[in-house]
Amino acid sequence: MKTSYCNNCQATVKVLHDYGSGYSDIFYCSECDKELNYNFKFCILAAGMGTRNNDVDGLHKALLPLENKPVISHIIDKLDKRVEVVVAVGYKSNQIKTYLEAVYIDRKITYVDVDNFDGEGSGPGYSLLSCKEELQVPFIFTSVDTLVKEDAVFNFVGDNWLGVSEVPIENSMDYCLVRGSKYLDNLYYGTGNRAYVGMAGIHDYENFWNALEDRKILKDEYQVIHGFDGLENIKLIDFTWYDTGNNKSYHETKKVFCNDVVANKSDEAIFIDGGKVIKYFNSPKKTKLRVERAGYLNGNCPDITMINENMYCYDYINGEMLSNINDETLMRKFLDDCQEKLWEETYTDDTFLENCEEMYETKTKERVLKLHNSELDRITIINGVKVQPIEDMLNKVDWDWFNETAIPSYFHGDLQPENILYDKDKDKFVLIDWRQSFGKSTKIGDVYYDLGKIYHAIMINGQSILKDMFSYNRVGNTANVEFYAKSNLVYFMDIFQEFCYDNDYDWDTVELLGILQYFSICTLYDNFKDGRYGNFLFLYGKYLLAKFLLRSKK
Repeated sequence: MKTSYCNNCQATVKVLHDYGSGYSDIFYCSECDKELNYNFKFCILAAGMGTRNNDVDGLHKALLPLENKPVISHIIDKLDKRVEVVVAVGYKSNQIKTYLEAVYIDRKITYVDVDNFDGEGSGPGYSLLSCKEELQVPFIFTSVDTLVKEDAVFNFVGDNWLGVSEVPIENSMDYCLVRGSKYLDNLYYGTGNRAYVGMAGIHDYENFWNALEDRKILKDEYQVIHGFDGLENIKLIDFTWYDTGNNKSYHETKKVFCNDVVANKSDEAIFIDGGKVIKYFNSPKKTKLRVERAGYLNGNCPDITMINENMYCYDYINGEMLSNINDETLMRKFLDDCQEKLWEETYTDDTFLENCEEMYETKTKERVLKLHNSELDRITIINGVKVQPIEDMLNKVDWDWFNETAIPSYFHGDLQPENILYDKDKDKFVLIDWRQSFGKSTKIGDVYYDLGKIYHAIMINGQSILKDMFSYNRVGNTANVEFYAKSNLVYFMDIFQEFCYDNDYDWDTVELLGILQYFSICTLYDNFKDGRYGNFLFLYGKYLLAKFLLRSKK
């Protein structure tokens, strides 16, 4: 019979649940009359810079999103709330601390500040050794870029064990490899197909610390594996391993964790976690302006809290997205509410027309500059319509026309159906994810900017894009693009057009600004869907603009 001991009364205890060979077990103490399934702490090593993965600019690798939840939250959520978590932090530590403090308000998390996370002698071994005082009990530790599918080992630490997984032999030089069948023989670097995943359970912690303190530098870093030299009979536990440590493996992992609610950009991310919505921006200025702008939305947005210079948060809203609503009355109510509560025609100033020029002409041309004369730009026929290079097409737009039709008003700035939630209990629409400014103004914009956004987002629905319901294919200089249009949004387009006519908004201006949105955002999605979505937006935008210019000419 398997036995261990009770940390509370020191009695010998017997196994209650045996998960089988290769897994830790749950023990029961008859003296204390309780399961001893939380006799350990859990340590996450998150101090390093993570230079191998830069998928979201400026965001610490611990917070890289998977299904709109950061990697570190996926790790923590595998644990019972009674398990104490110790996090080793260093690089961008404030991002990690403030995020976790906002989300895990009912869990004990201890942070250990690692003084050397990038210099000589740094590394996972040094980070873990920095946590020694907090880990004077059995513990499990993991690298923050390691995710595993299995849960059983997170209940009890009754043995020393090492997490392993099969890896392609052609990539084995990138990993610390393992020899052994049920128990560890040795670790090595070279060629093989079984690797250490960066996670281990330490039962004999005193022996582990003694061995780890005998510092050894390997591959220019203080490695954690030398602590294993002080342990005997280390079990090997096979895991289904998801690696997020570099761009390639992270994107492979995203194919498994593929149920995103919102698409992320290369410099922005949105998290839905622990009953909170947290928005990240690489630019602190943009974050600050977003918070400031909330005051100009006339109570139409949620109450927000700035949690650090790059993030703000608000409580999750249990509402229905406008993109899922089929009720004609509610569709019209949303537009009427905007007209009454948001698009109040207001004063203008000397910078209004300059801001219009910046938002329409300048921004559009700058965003597509890197696509000039690219392979995509050299395509001459899209869906049977002849198109010219993007520079030539944009030069045919009458940019002065926008100045003539512009109407100064309060604005949202990203008024797409996924950013509009209907709270049935309050019979109220709540606007989320607003833009931080219109040109240089945080208060006054052009009502046509919002109208153009609505037009654009009715055509291309974010939920359909997340489900890969779009495509383009190219043969020579000819391309075809297609996408799925939701039937309720097709109907909403008719209601929207009728609303514009009823309120004397110029439909050509709405349509053209909606088309130009494709060019304003196409290069922001270089890392989304392997760049396919950005390419699709560019091609479909050129197709629509070519048809618009041809119709205008006629």
